[in-house]
Amino acid sequence: MSGGVEQAIQAVVDFLVDERCHACGRAVEESSHLPIPRSSASAALAAPIRIGMRRAGIETRPLCRACCHLVVASVAPESVDGQQFSRGDGTDDASSSACTLTVWPAFETDACILSVIHALKFSRRERLARWLARAMADGLPARACESRTRHTVLVPVPMDRRSFRRRGFNQAERLASAFGALVGVPVERGALLKRRATAPQSSLGRAERVRNLRGVMSLCASVPVVGKRVVLVDDLVTTGATVHACTAVLRAAGAEEVRVACVGYRP
Repeated sequence: MSGGVEQAIQAVVDFLVDERCHACGRAVEESSHLPIPRSSASAALAAPIRIGMRRAGIETRPLCRACCHLVVASVAPESVDGQQFSRGDGTDDASSSACTLTVWPAFETDACILSVIHALKFSRRERLARWLARAMADGLPARACESRTRHTVLVPVPMDRRSFRRRGFNQAERLASAFGALVGVPVERGALLKRRATAPQSSLGRAERVRNLRGVMSLCASVPVVGKRVVLVDDLVTTGATVHACTAVLRAAGAEEVRVACVGYRP
């Protein structure tokens, strides 16, 4: 069964069986009387997801308006110091491993945002990717993607083959594809490769996360990044170990600058 058909069936089920908020579990209609949030990013979360044709389709809402009002949109980028990811033995993958990386999250990560991200990743709610990408596009300042020229590209954080087969899709790639279409920036979907499976980052401490990712990322030889501004796209950035591992590879290959655009940031 194709992913599109699965999404449509799940949307119909959600619509017919008393639609519930992914965050609080209450019926979405309970807070429908509340006004739409003022911030454009949070307002995008209050918008429905439409499945199907314009007339024959249905609409579902992942979050109730009460929870949308609780979500706080980020107003400034975060700086992640790469020095913490340096090996300290003089054999860093690249000098960029110790650089400061600029991370542009669309939202301050709270229970609401985490519930939606977890639903996307672990409950096969693939349709949430385009909805979250719209919130990113509406909430992130234009400078998050720098100049929108041929010299700027979006690159999704990669998954290893085993994880991809188990999940069936890469949520970062889905986000990047939808986000790129909305902001008019090209996407290099296969630019980065994750060469082997690793332990889940969420189960590890900071130092273990760095060791877990050492030597795992590589660049696809057919994707030139020399002189380009690369915007890494991911769902959630925590310690920053994963995006710094990607950054080291991209900078070593000649990327002029690397930054990150994501749904949430939780150090």
